[in-house]
Amino acid sequence: MLQDLKLGSVFLAAGMLILTLNSCQDGDTKTTKEANSQSTGASALPVDVIVAQETDLNQEEVVVGTIVPNQEIAVVSEIAQKVSRIAFSDGSNVVKGQLLYKLHDADLKAKLKELKAELQLAQLNERRMERLLQTDAVRKQEYDDVATKLQAMKAQEEFLLSQLSKTEIRAPFSGRIGISKVAVGAYVTPGLDLVNLQDQSKVKIHFSVPEKYLLQVKKGGQIRFTTQLSTQFKTATINAVESGLEEANRSVRVQALTGNAGGAFKGGMSAKIHFSAVREGTKGIKIPSEALIPGENGYNVYIVVDGKAQLTPVTIANRSESEAIINSGIKNGDTIVITNILRLGHGMPVNAIPSK
Repeated sequence: MLQDLKLGSVFLAAGMLILTLNSCQDGDTKTTKEANSQSTGASALPVDVIVAQETDLNQEEVVVGTIVPNQEIAVVSEIAQKVSRIAFSDGSNVVKGQLLYKLHDADLKAKLKELKAELQLAQLNERRMERLLQTDAVRKQEYDDVATKLQAMKAQEEFLLSQLSKTEIRAPFSGRIGISKVAVGAYVTPGLDLVNLQDQSKVKIHFSVPEKYLLQVKKGGQIRFTTQLSTQFKTATINAVESGLEEANRSVRVQALTGNAGGAFKGGMSAKIHFSAVREGTKGIKIPSEALIPGENGYNVYIVVDGKAQLTPVTIANRSESEAIINSGIKNGDTIVITNILRLGHGMPVNAIPSK
């Protein structure tokens, strides 16, 4: 009886030992699985991502241009003479044909008066000789001498009348006159600048763009511009493009025209020109510039495929400090990595977090 009790105690102890070992083994297995699971989660690098979306591009370039008047001339004299009168106020508006300067003309008028008296006598002689010629009272040679003298005197009259008209210097077009550079009594010579005249009813904007944008600047196209006086955008229409490129910087010169009803724009002012750098209807994908990774052959980005980072080469149309425009390499709907890029490698698992 005592022996049976001892034997039962041994079997009971052995059973408890087996249960304890099984329990420890199960716990170790569970701990290993949890550790493996935690290890796998820890190896997935958290990254912010965006979803690529193709959009119509409205990319603009900015260049500096110069505003010039629609027309501008330096008013000059065609003859050498003294200024007898100035018929405008400095800085005023003048109309086409308005008298600006009157030059001394007394000597020309005296010569013209003398010539007219001689011309009258020459005309009488020519008519008398013509009647005599019809009756053969004079030779044809005598009549020709009188007629030639009459024609020469008429030519002198036309010349004096022309010189007399040049003593009145008039505005060739309507516009704003500048400050006179001569005073009454000054002796002027042909070609001497007297005053500047500008037509400011419209203004032209001259600017140059790089040759890569040559197809984007066509006659009839629109540009936007601002000046130092205002940041408000104004519009102008391209009305001329230079026939060739400037060899020094491979750029093309462009001219745009805009109204100036209020006279706010002055010749010589600078302007910031904003023009479209892409063709109408061009599509592309915009991504943050920090998503780009420089490479030997250009740029790359990381896209997420099946939970892993995939290094993908891309081509860019343009880039600024904040964003880049992608032409090829990624497509609509791709998931683009935008953070933790320096810690990534091709094929690494990632935990993609949509960027807000």
